[in-house]
Order: sequence, then structure tokens, then C-alpha cells
Amino acid sequence: MRTKELHAHEHGALKDHLSTCASCDESVADVEQLARAVKSLVIAPPRSLREVMKPDFFDQVGDVWVAFSDRAIKMISGRSLADLRSHYTKRYGRTLERGPIPEPLRRQVLAAVSGEGVDKPQVDFGETTELEREVLDTMSRIPRGEVRSYSWLAEQVGRPRAVRAVANVVARNVVPFIIPCHRVVPAGGGVGKYAYGAKMKRDLLRREGVDVDALDDLADEGIRFIGSRTTKIFCFPTCRDARRIREENRVPFHGADEAEGKGFRPCKRCQPKAA
Repeated sequence: MRTKELHAHEHGALKDHLSTCASCDESVADVEQLARAVKSLVIAPPRSLREVMKPDFFDQVGDVWVAFSDRAIKMISGRSLADLRSHYTKRYGRTLERGPIPEPLRRQVLAAVSGEGVDKPQVDFGETTELEREVLDTMSRIPRGEVRSYSWLAEQVGRPRAVRAVANVVARNVVPFIIPCHRVVPAGGGVGKYAYGAKMKRDLLRREGVDVDALDDLADEGIRFIGSRTTKIFCFPTCRDARRIREENRVPFHGADEAEGKGFRPCKRCQPKAA
């Protein structure tokens, strides 16, 4: 199917099957990840000895370590320089030397870590699968101060049954903070896990204006969406439209079916039904 060698009717039958079979859909995602891992073991031969000896660069920006080219951020570590070096070598097969990060890239890192957010991140992921590119691109567009679920993310990239595969892409995000994986949370509510610990995830969300304690309270009550009595629209609790609902007009819902059953329609902006 990937090499276009199937007959048209076989291609169509297989595509239809993948759209309904969760197990096969997960398997396809696993194969894509394996293909990427295998390709990462191969380093293209350099054009010259000078090219192979040329290092990539890193710098410290605030409390994080950043690997970069002259035009884009390639990796960020919130742990240590050793952690950055190790992961960079595994991913790109190249070493790092210290150098001054370009000022536009420095500003993006500082804005991301401080909670200001980055509208147009200058990042270079290297080789990625189609699923990885779509997940990372969609994740970068989650608005500052809002959260979305893993299932919402899977729906947005057209792989609603591949939630596990999508979650794996989120977990492997090599440019955290700038590509805001901290804005992705469990469908059941709450904040969930984070590569750098739940505390940092909560701190990042608080810096963006998210009331994480309120999210925890809603999760404890099983409430996933908030509707407005006046507009008859329901949203994710962190949606900017939901935050404008007056307290006396707020209607809690445990799910989209409950909301629609009571005559409410999903917000076109945050698309809660996708979750």
C-alpha cells in the first residue's frame, strides 16, 4: 500500500479496513515509528571531511539547554547538558559545540518557558513520519492558556483510533515548551503526566493562565465540558469562550452526548466533540 503496488480495489479495501480496525491502525503507526527509528541509524555520507567534522551548536537559555542551527531550534532539554548531548547524538549522529544562539531563537525559548507562548515556532525536527509531522504541527496550534486531550489530537490528525501512537509522538517531542506538549492532557480530565514531571507541567500551564486546580476539581467530578445557558454552546473548560461564561450561566457536562442530548452544540473554535 505504501509503495502504491496494490491494485486499486485492494488499496481501497485495505484503506477501508484501516479506518475501522483500531488494532491495525495502531500497528500501522507502530510500523511508521519503526521505519523512522531504522532510518535514524543511517547517517548520509558527508560531502567532505570538513563537513563531517563541522559541529552543531548548543547554548543555555535560562534554565534549559538548546541545540540549534543558524535558522531553527532542533532540540531542547530541561534536564542537563549531558541529557541534551546524549539525545542529540542518538537522533542526528552529530556532536555539539557551544556557541551563541541567534537572538530571535533565544527570544522564542524565553517566551515559551515564561508562559508567553510562541505563535510561529522556528523549529527543525529533522526526518519525521507523516503522523509525527501532523501531530507536532497540530499541537503547536493549541492556543496559549488552553488544553486539549490526546483523543482530540488524534481526531484532528485523522487517526481517531491511534490515540496511543499519538501519545507516543507527544511524549517524544524534542522541542518541549516551544511545541507545547504540556497543553495536552488526558481525556478523563486533570493535567496528567509530563516528561519533566507533573509539577513542571502544572507550573507551565499556570504561567499561561490555566487554573490547574480547577481542572483537577472538574476531573474529580467527571466533568469534561462547560456549556452556556445563553448561547447553548459547550466547550473545553479552558476554551477562552468558556472562561467568559458568567457563573450563573455555566452548565457542566460529563460528555458530548450529554451536552447534545440537552440541546447544546459544540464550540466551533475548540471542537470539544472531537475529544
